Amino acid sequence: MSLFVYTVEQMRALEAAADRAGHTYHAMMERAGRAVAEVIATLWDAQETRVVVLVGPGNNGGDGLVAGRVLAGLGYQVAAFLWKRPADEARCQEARQAGVSLIPLAGSDEGWRTLDRALHRASVVVDALLGTGVSRPIAEPLSTLLERLRAVRQRPPRREALVWAQATPHHSLRPRGPALVAVDLPTGLNADTGAVDPATVPADITVTFAGPKVGMLLPPGSDVLGELVVADIGIPPQVTSAAEHAGEFMAPDAAAALVPARPRSGHKGTFGRVLVVGGSANFVGAPALAAEGAVRSGAGLVTLAVPTALAEALTAHPDLTSVTWLMLPHDLGALRPEAIKVLAEALPTYNALVLGMGLGQEPITQTFVHELLGLRAPEAPRPSIGFVRSSAKEANSPLLDLPPTVLDADALNALAAFEGPWEEQLPAGRFVLTPHPGEMARLTGLDVREVQARRLELARRQAQAWRQVVVLKGAFTVVAAPDGRVSVSPFAHPILATAGTGDVLAGLIGGLLAQGMAPFDAARLGVYLHGLAGTMLARRIEGDRGMPASELPPFISEAFAALQ
Repeated sequence: MSLFVYTVEQMRALEAAADRAGHTYHAMMERAGRAVAEVIATLWDAQETRVVVLVGPGNNGGDGLVAGRVLAGLGYQVAAFLWKRPADEARCQEARQAGVSLIPLAGSDEGWRTLDRALHRASVVVDALLGTGVSRPIAEPLSTLLERLRAVRQRPPRREALVWAQATPHHSLRPRGPALVAVDLPTGLNADTGAVDPATVPADITVTFAGPKVGMLLPPGSDVLGELVVADIGIPPQVTSAAEHAGEFMAPDAAAALVPARPRSGHKGTFGRVLVVGGSANFVGAPALAAEGAVRSGAGLVTLAVPTALAEALTAHPDLTSVTWLMLPHDLGALRPEAIKVLAEALPTYNALVLGMGLGQEPITQTFVHELLGLRAPEAPRPSIGFVRSSAKEANSPLLDLPPTVLDADALNALAAFEGPWEEQLPAGRFVLTPHPGEMARLTGLDVREVQARRLELARRQAQAWRQVVVLKGAFTVVAAPDGRVSVSPFAHPILATAGTGDVLAGLIGGLLAQGMAPFDAARLGVYLHGLAGTMLARRIEGDRGMPASELPPFISEAFAALQ
């Protein structure tokens, strides 16, 4: 099943196309409401649970009424508070007949007291007030309603944003006050921009339909979702495949289809060789983490190329006993251009290169990166190290025939510091660039806030401009290809927000490149596995903090197993 990310306009067009194809708006609303009810029924027992549904005037409120009706039919005690919605309309009457208590919210003191009592007694509150059509600041009386909801919620929501299609029992989701389940998106979240109204109450679970909306994947919107569930509302696949969208939302079956084969007759040469180049005196562990990621990818051989001064510290590392070593010349731990000659002799035997983790930003090291990549500043003569191409035909080609290459961390900083059009000098389609928002800001000249506000659009634009695959890291990591394709990770977990996890990702992508995967596929599978591994680790330790990056690589193997 393919999942996609939509703007509000694209989602409306998709629903209209489905309606024209015979899958009516009424049917989609029925499926949406049932999906919300199914999530609640999975997590909370009917005999112990009181449900309050906050019902708004539009389709979002209609979804909430269906959810309330279905839950009442399953034995839940359900009260629906109606804001700007007449109690005599058909959906309300169907809910009443199923046993839902309907209470109009007129804004009177008695009405507010009734709501307060219901909220304090509830186990679950369903936010079905406003959907994707929100365009103005929330005003009275809705702001007062949301204030009263916020008052009964006694702790912040979980920040885990996982999943697709189905929630599983997860008792830590239950707050001391009522849990909040948002229908499609939390009220006040702008579905296009990610802006969040000050009155918005963050959800514990957001059940969205057909696919996430762009604004859900952008900060601060991504911070108010809680756990994200994407529910199928029955739109025919042929309608979905023909509709415009903002990008793919990576689902487990799509990721599983990308996993490279492991023939029984294979040997270490079958599964590729990865060369990891990085490290400096101040960043000893970074290349080691990348090497661990490459090993866990299933690559047949991983070689760690580091300044000679670092090797003694790293060779004793218990998780690096399976890697081989290449010692590189340096100045006080900083790689110098002469290291290229050592790499030139080794590189032809490798299927992928991972470059940049922990290199540092010393001028001598940035020169090393520029020359390794074959970059020349305007009017600068080509360096002469003894293995430079000499023919006129190849005068503008790189110094080395680099294999498919991941550029991470300080390799990206070296690109940002280069004086000249580096993107014009790199062979198209051979590189995967993996910036975090700060590195993307340096590469583009934007500030970090602008990068974060335009993540999908910016990743696509820069992948096309740079002619390379771009992995814009962060919550809901975005992978973009030069041909305009975009894939978004379904994972946004704070356990991965720690130094070194990006190094693991770079090595993992490099290992997949070495196994023959195309850069875009290697990047999106690597991102998916990395996010899944982080989520599995968080569930194992039942927390979202205090994890060193070195604990992540073993869970990559578990993530592979879970996919297969």
